[in-house]
Amino acid sequence: MNLTSPEHATKGMETWHGDVHQTLQDFISVQKDTHRDKTESACRRDLRVVDPQHDMERIEKSKDELLDDVYKWILRTQEYAAFTNWDSSGSNCPPRRLLWIKGHAGTGKTMLMIGLIRQLLQQPVTASPKLSFFFCQGTNEALNNATAVLRSLIWLLLLQQPYLISHLLQKYKESGADLFKDQNAFFALSEVFQNMLKDPQLSFIYLAIDALDECAEWRSKLIDLISTSLTLSQNVKWLISSRPEVDLLAALKDSGTNSLIELDTQYLAEPVNIYIDHKLTILKRSFGYNDSVLAEVSREVRKRAENTFLWVALVFKELEEVYGWYAVERIKEMPPGLSELYNHMITRIENERKIKPQDCKTVLVVMSLAFRPLAISELSVLSDLPLDMAETAVKMCGSFLTVANKTVNLIHQSAKDYLEDNFKLRLQAAGPAQGHSEIVRRSTNAMSSMLRRNIYNLDFGFKPKNMIPPDPDPLAPIRYSWQVRALWPGLPHTPQHRTFVRAPPALLLSGCVSYIPSPSTAF
Repeated sequence: MNLTSPEHATKGMETWHGDVHQTLQDFISVQKDTHRDKTESACRRDLRVVDPQHDMERIEKSKDELLDDVYKWILRTQEYAAFTNWDSSGSNCPPRRLLWIKGHAGTGKTMLMIGLIRQLLQQPVTASPKLSFFFCQGTNEALNNATAVLRSLIWLLLLQQPYLISHLLQKYKESGADLFKDQNAFFALSEVFQNMLKDPQLSFIYLAIDALDECAEWRSKLIDLISTSLTLSQNVKWLISSRPEVDLLAALKDSGTNSLIELDTQYLAEPVNIYIDHKLTILKRSFGYNDSVLAEVSREVRKRAENTFLWVALVFKELEEVYGWYAVERIKEMPPGLSELYNHMITRIENERKIKPQDCKTVLVVMSLAFRPLAISELSVLSDLPLDMAETAVKMCGSFLTVANKTVNLIHQSAKDYLEDNFKLRLQAAGPAQGHSEIVRRSTNAMSSMLRRNIYNLDFGFKPKNMIPPDPDPLAPIRYSWQVRALWPGLPHTPQHRTFVRAPPALLLSGCVSYIPSPSTAF
């Protein structure tokens, strides 16, 4: 079957798409501000989970600088050429429908995906396929499920091809925002998504998902949907990254599309070496790092790195606090392999004298159990530590935690995996159920002590849409406590046994706070 190339397919459509020199990224930005019918606008607003472009910017800023040479090597590969080729007529590089970037934890998959997505976004909008993408994040429950993936892909798809909303509107008119949130949301949206792909006006489009392995809910259903989509339209291609254990290969073989390309980042030493060279250049500015020391550091790091970007990043983060004379000795203490390195870092925490090691472990318990990243003030409440001590504990746990804009998050999914797998052995012998119970108790105590009637001093008859929270916001430290999810001791460790302790914001603002749920009444 011959496919018309994107260049020919879009010829004469400059009026619809805008300036021929406009990039796809600029086009998406313009579409966000375009006025729509009220029902369409409401539908699109309720559909939105997160703006993937903003999410990509946040992820990129939380990591090291994206170096061109760390990802641009892929642009020169035969696999990428086949993936970006849409013309099947007589090409020496037959087009392929799916590019799977697989690699073990910490091998740079997300930064590679960011580089590729940015590359595709910078193409001229009139001569390029559209692009819809999502970054799964296992450390945030709002972003680690198949429904969130599908909602975001459809949201970006509608920004670029607004006419496709016709496949969604009728269901939205019948169900409203519940269409996107109830227990059947994924299945309803799957039907809508498939109808969009079968639309005869559908433009060429890349669909990209990063960290598919971090999709904790309905991942197998999502993989089935990916497989099905390849049979519904020749105008669709998928760019996916994951760890090797995701069974993507078997699912796509069964689809009969013969469309899988594997690109294993684990065996790509050169990009890691480029990254090490970059980190050495920065380290050279620190005290004691002369050329002789840097040469030894380079040799020892390369010997242990095992093509793992995250391992290199964690080691150089440690060296920031070490005088050059002692650097090689410190590196030799650090074992190769992420799990082994995390084990070493926990042992370091256990020998910490600046603050009590148990306070550091309490912070790690809270962060490993929290269902989203936490503001430092929230972490202070949930760990029952003074704010300055919580900040110090976060710094002491720098190999596991990262801070951006006063928000604390786990540094990587592999850190979360390690803490969960070693919870009883290295953090809390009583297990996660006890940790959840303590979070509930501290949340309840904090709300009981901090809340008061009309805490914002609002006038009677206020309208929430006109309200501006005071600065500092007295509710900020207990914002997470409004909705605490807990697994109680003695109950099976399953999502079905999660409970909610909720103090509705409307009641808090109006002063109706005489009832604060206790653990015994939370069910």
